[in-house]
Amino acid sequence: MDQTSCIAREAALTAANINESDVAEELVSWDESAVYGDRAYYSCERSRRLRSRGVKDRIMKRASKHNPELKPWEKTRNLLISRLRAPVEKVFGTLKRSYRYEGLARNETEMLFKLMAYNLRRADVLLLQRQRA
Repeated sequence: MDQTSCIAREAALTAANINESDVAEELVSWDESAVYGDRAYYSCERSRRLRSRGVKDRIMKRASKHNPELKPWEKTRNLLISRLRAPVEKVFGTLKRSYRYEGLARNETEMLFKLMAYNLRRADVLLLQRQRA
């Protein structure tokens, strides 16, 4: 999801037995200046890959068995990231409220059509804003 326009740029739908973090790299276009994500997406390796390609890592940190407690600065960082992520999460909430399970292939097609419809509505709002400016 593009943070500025709230236009969906990439999408992936997986079976329930696939962890969403496993497909996280597929959702990165690599032209972003920063990638935001919740704790489920954090890994040291992912952080290194982002930095090596010049993309700022804005994925929330999580505690681990080696570091059971986040440092105060990490908690503050997570809070700042969550505030920036909140508007984008509303899009997913809207999609989930109108979503029902119909099988993976059908759900994937339906999700892509919903995202296209959402993007068209959002583009209309953005064009109206631009015309008024």
